[in-house]
Amino acid sequence: MKTKKQHYHLELACYENNITDSLEITQDVVTEQNTTKATAEYEKDKQDVIHVYTRRWYILTVFSLFAFTQSCFWNTWGPISTSSEVAFGWTDSTVAWLTNWGPISYVITGLTFPWILQVKGLRWATVPSMLLVAIGSCFRVITSETTAATILIHIGQFLNGLAGPMAMGGIATLSAIWFPPKERFTATAIGVNLCSLGASIAFISGPALVSVEPYQNQTALLAENNTIGTPKLVNQTSRKSSNITEDRIIEGKKQIMSYMYYECGWCCLILLLTLIYFPSRPPRPPSASATTDRENYWKGIWSLRKKTDYILLAVSYGISTGVINCWASLLNVNLRPFHISETEAGWIGFYASVPGYFFSLIIGRFADLFARRSKQCILILLALSSACFILFTLMLIDSLAFTRALLYTSTIGGVTCLNCAVPLLYELGCELAFPTSEGAANGVLTLLNNIGGIIFLAVFSFPDVGSMWMNWVAIGSVTVSIPLIALVKGRFQRLEVDETIHKVTEQQVDVVEENKTIQNKQ
Repeated sequence: MKTKKQHYHLELACYENNITDSLEITQDVVTEQNTTKATAEYEKDKQDVIHVYTRRWYILTVFSLFAFTQSCFWNTWGPISTSSEVAFGWTDSTVAWLTNWGPISYVITGLTFPWILQVKGLRWATVPSMLLVAIGSCFRVITSETTAATILIHIGQFLNGLAGPMAMGGIATLSAIWFPPKERFTATAIGVNLCSLGASIAFISGPALVSVEPYQNQTALLAENNTIGTPKLVNQTSRKSSNITEDRIIEGKKQIMSYMYYECGWCCLILLLTLIYFPSRPPRPPSASATTDRENYWKGIWSLRKKTDYILLAVSYGISTGVINCWASLLNVNLRPFHISETEAGWIGFYASVPGYFFSLIIGRFADLFARRSKQCILILLALSSACFILFTLMLIDSLAFTRALLYTSTIGGVTCLNCAVPLLYELGCELAFPTSEGAANGVLTLLNNIGGIIFLAVFSFPDVGSMWMNWVAIGSVTVSIPLIALVKGRFQRLEVDETIHKVTEQQVDVVEENKTIQNKQ
């Protein structure tokens, strides 16, 4: 029995044969009856093989909500690091490792879920991923007793990280399966943006629901004990500060547990949506390339080693986004020595992410219309992002005056420009890797992203490491990506498949119209 993909492929072959037969007719003058019949057959064959469904937007919405939830879950602790340190007696190293469980567990399943995606389909890869997120959220609401809660929270973060490969890398496959060529960049941009929006919402929802910062002198002690920043920025008169009161610890745990319950309820709701209706693919494919057989998953991944342009892009993506995503999640830790409160740091993180969503949608739509200019767009965005991070770092080392305006502008500009480049990197990676599947291509991209994040966050394990190194690494990670992308010179192979079929159908329409004209003259 033929599979659906084989059935699509066979129908497309028949469709192309019909087009060829129709072109041969043009050698002779056809009658009005034959012309009408050829036109009707062309329209019928086109509808039978390729069809775009309105429900694609619902599927994109449900998947994006899953990615949003996974990302928000992952970024829970960075924005409330000060309050959680008060409530549970943690250090900055503990908060960093809670964040690091995302990349660590991602590496474990980084290539497994894309394999399930290619072999079993979108549903069988997405629903188990969302189930892991929901189970992880349940672990975090069991108890608030410090030792047990710390262990369970680590387990919850680990389980959530296992769902990362689908949340980060599954959107390109969804856009290829459900969307026509002229909407793929836009669909990918929407999915990527909502995934990133989850982390951004955590910047404001966390501090809004959990706000048990120590008093000002105790904040200074926390900064000094965690060795964050330079000594001159710490209040040296606060060494005789009293201990954090038991009431504040109890209040902190109470607020954190309420926050965990809200997240748990939301996770269960999104799990229910994926269970109710989330098919693996549409009844008919939206494009010719969607019917093209992809390489065997593991052979496809192995073949990527020979695709130099893809490797250059993958390394660039892994270095830049792997570092900056983790850098942004620890913005509160980075800015604490400069007396930026947890709440304000959260809003800066939120403002830094939101503009990127709107601009990347615009850029994604532009890329749909001018797909072959995506590389130039990526280079411009990386250059602007690097310039912003340079300004940010120069301000922190007093080479430039420290102002709120420059702080907000440089942070928002750096993160926004990089976020705008992400959907373009995803789609360009799929083009360079084709006929390797979109799941495999983006699986490798996001795997490298998380390896970069692991290395970045692991530095916090070293004693007295401080935080200024984070900003120099941020500059280097984006800047080094620019020449790597500049060297990419690959072909848009997947796009060429769709354009070839489109040109053939255009020819047939022209032939039919020409035959009508000849018949009328006679």
